[in-house]
Amino acid sequence: MGAFKKISIMDRERNMPRRIQLTIPRSGYTRRRFVAKTDQKSSAFHSAHWSISPEVKGITIDEEGLLTIASDAEAVTFHVIAICKEDRKVMDKLEVSAIKTGGKDMPPNPLEKPGWKLLVHDEFDSQVLDRSLWSDQYLRNWSDDMRSRTNFMFEDGCIVIKADVDSQKWSPLDSAENSSIASFEKSYLHRFGKNKNEFSKIIPEFDGFATKYGYFEIRAKLPNTGDGSHVAWWMIGVQDDQNIHPLLEGDSIVDKRSSNETGEVDIIEIGLDDLKSWRPVMHPNGSTCLEYLHVPETKLSFDPGNEFHIYGFEWDENGTKFYVDNKLVQSTNRTFDYRMMTFLGLYPQGGMGKANKIFPKEFVIDYFRVYKKDEPPRPNDIRFEQAYRPHAGKKPVGLDQTKCQLYATVLDQFDQPLEDVPLIWQFSESISGEKAKTTPGALIDGDSGEITLTSEVPNRADLFVTAKVKSNLKIKKVFHVKVSTDAPKPTFIQIAQFRKLMEIKVPSDGEIYETHFEAKLLDQYADEIPGSITWKLAGGTTILDKTSVDGVEIDPVSGVLTVTSSAQKETYFFVQAISSFQAKEECVHGLDNTIYNHQLIKLVESKAKSSSFF
Repeated sequence: MGAFKKISIMDRERNMPRRIQLTIPRSGYTRRRFVAKTDQKSSAFHSAHWSISPEVKGITIDEEGLLTIASDAEAVTFHVIAICKEDRKVMDKLEVSAIKTGGKDMPPNPLEKPGWKLLVHDEFDSQVLDRSLWSDQYLRNWSDDMRSRTNFMFEDGCIVIKADVDSQKWSPLDSAENSSIASFEKSYLHRFGKNKNEFSKIIPEFDGFATKYGYFEIRAKLPNTGDGSHVAWWMIGVQDDQNIHPLLEGDSIVDKRSSNETGEVDIIEIGLDDLKSWRPVMHPNGSTCLEYLHVPETKLSFDPGNEFHIYGFEWDENGTKFYVDNKLVQSTNRTFDYRMMTFLGLYPQGGMGKANKIFPKEFVIDYFRVYKKDEPPRPNDIRFEQAYRPHAGKKPVGLDQTKCQLYATVLDQFDQPLEDVPLIWQFSESISGEKAKTTPGALIDGDSGEITLTSEVPNRADLFVTAKVKSNLKIKKVFHVKVSTDAPKPTFIQIAQFRKLMEIKVPSDGEIYETHFEAKLLDQYADEIPGSITWKLAGGTTILDKTSVDGVEIDPVSGVLTVTSSAQKETYFFVQAISSFQAKEECVHGLDNTIYNHQLIKLVESKAKSSSFF
């Protein structure tokens, strides 16, 4: 590399001023990434020694050019200095003013909320992600396991979701960049743009948290770089009815949509170049029960990028309401009648705001809380049991008939199972589940949901299997089953006695606990099919995740998990069951479709009673 005559300090892609102004936050930090470029027209960066002059209390810069302004800093003007490492005579300096504003943080709400019961919450006080609630991946069903990974850290009792100069587009199907935590993962989740179902990667379902109705609240500080697409807190339907054969065929199908649980609400979707313009959005995304609505704009009277404020969302069968700092600011008559999951994240480039590559962008979240109205339990939702969902019905060949069945659990508004709630089962004419339909050669028991297929049933027929609560027919769930004569093929793995969360005790000194995991490889008809399964431990949901858990081992062949007294309680990890099969042929983007499944484990004190959650 030749000698440089000049380097220039940059913090953005274009229109770089020689003096910049940064705000001292009310709490936490303001950060700005500076780089030394060999020429303002060039994309080449240069290694430099970084410093500030004069030295200022509460303001520092590290060797990578990251300037940090703490909340206790005084208003001051100083210079950021970059000196070329090869030639100390080559340098540049940039004038920076740190200013104070007159705003203030909104204090946290008490955990108790009158008239409501706390359902789930994360105060982000730990230094590890709560794996029972969150995945550190963003819609990895449309991406690979590395590009979809979240950039985050914990700081001062908050989670900081961030993006920096190394951010890349998160998916081969989308040019945008993203960094998000998500409470749910599933194949085909959230179709967007012009992508096709066949591009979705087949992944195990991770049900960290999804619910129907309630009051949702975060306390957060938004990114303060003033550029770069948008920040978002949003929710989408989890699509219990979607399966791996979404193609709907035949003239008798009145509605060719393959899911009615695709709606989206953007509680926060704010362009970083105009943080005070708050306008929630409700998207149908092909949902059968929702119309589009762009909620009227609310102009925020405070500085969202340098102050913590409280944002709330209330949702029931009658409509939706939006709150800022505990005050109702907007309400609509639009609603969703199915479970929804949560994203918390930001889009550094691409999307609705004007991007100029100013970094780091930081979405700082103090807490996430969900409440349900304090009322007696009542039927609220239906969930098909994950352990047995036939994605295809086997047409009889050489037999009089075949049988298959979905199993459903009725849940109350607190997501707890309700016993002895009668259901009505039917075939429906579409995925909406509204109108009943008869199909030649296909019968469904109206009480049990058992499906009987005879030789008269058309091959490739689409059966919209619908369960409704008898006492309230508006509470329903639909699953699409395709009648098929295809040969059995490996489709998914069922882990025996699967639970949403399995708690395993840490033994006392000198003791060893063993747990034997078993799994079956199933075909599209939910029948067992030959195939070997190997076992491993993972820190997250992806197949690339590898982890070493102190005091824990699993035999890759037998599936025997061993826990010794050196294991640390309150540790989360996954046990993964992996096959050698791919769920489908490689798509044009080369995404991995290895058939595997995972069980979330939490290590608890030996005196604690072992429990699980639905």
